Amino acid sequence: MSFNRSCPVHNKDETDPTKFWDDGLHWDAHRIGWTISGVFALVATLVSFYLIFKHLQNYNKPNHQRYIIRIILMVPIYAIISWLSYRYFRYSTYYETIRDCYEAFAIAAFFALLTQFVGESHEEQKKMLRTREKQSLPFPFCCFRYNPAKHKFLILVKWGILQYVIMKPIITLISLITEAFGVFCAESLSFAFARVYMKIITFICVTVAMYALVVFYLTIREDIKDEKPFLKFLCIKLVIFFSFWQSIVLAIIADLGIIKETQYWTSANVSGGLAAMLVCIEMAVFSVLHIIAFPYQRYEEDKKIPISKGLVDAFNPIDIWRELVYIWIYFKDKITGKQTPRAKSFMDIENAIKGDSTNGKQPSKANSDIESAYIRDDKDKTSEKVEK
Repeated sequence: MSFNRSCPVHNKDETDPTKFWDDGLHWDAHRIGWTISGVFALVATLVSFYLIFKHLQNYNKPNHQRYIIRIILMVPIYAIISWLSYRYFRYSTYYETIRDCYEAFAIAAFFALLTQFVGESHEEQKKMLRTREKQSLPFPFCCFRYNPAKHKFLILVKWGILQYVIMKPIITLISLITEAFGVFCAESLSFAFARVYMKIITFICVTVAMYALVVFYLTIREDIKDEKPFLKFLCIKLVIFFSFWQSIVLAIIADLGIIKETQYWTSANVSGGLAAMLVCIEMAVFSVLHIIAFPYQRYEEDKKIPISKGLVDAFNPIDIWRELVYIWIYFKDKITGKQTPRAKSFMDIENAIKGDSTNGKQPSKANSDIESAYIRDDKDKTSEKVEK
């Protein structure tokens, strides 16, 4: 890393004059990688779409399956876009930037799924969290302790995760704009260009989100052990880990001159292609792991649900939007010391569209006001102590 203001050439002017099938197969390194990426991307996509289809066909528990489908969808999105970034390597920066934007929504979906495993209503979730004792934070903040029974615990965890849902699209937009104006420079880690700053900001945001997710997971893992949460957690964490760090490592290797350019491709093209091919291979593996981690068989019933109903519910982003608004109002009220009347109209992410997905039943009144429910319990607890 440096302040070198000279951005390496992203693409060579000279392009490969042959097509894949011209005069028979041309099995050079690029076409071998092209084929490997395509085969693994196809496998990952077909397996994932099959699993999504089976969940939609047995869409009998929307409060679980809408989030499961969103998580599973991460694999075909990563696989297809990674193959496109390999095949059309001259535009790989645009493809990869858009691809990575989805990981924020996958993290939010996994968090929402964990809350549903704890309890389908806020009352059930609150009851479980209030049984948790104070405990130490995970490494590296082991010297600090937190209290899961406090309402602010859940609020802070949600903020830690949802900030990435806000920041990632902003980072993606800035990256696309700077790339269009030639100041992003995907081939360099120089501080003179936007790429390194976007990577640093992304690293901070995703680290905060994953840390918040780990804290919540460690708090509830014993209560949801029947759901096999560890495998589900790995399916999220490893996708993000591999896609982020292997691209950084390959970029550094290319920046050091270890990866050499070829007649038609720059070292940046080669390192980007290797990263894309690795993602395609990894997605095929994760698509199989998803069958084990998110089985549809547990949701099977005699009745079959219309596919369209599940599609509309699973891809309706209103739950994330309502939760973002609720978090915003909560912190605004804390800062200003005033209570916004509309705060009571927002529910938890897991209850936001429950009225539309539980056979027309409306959420209970007790679930509609998160903070007041905690306040009532705190008052009851205080009253019990006074009586004693």
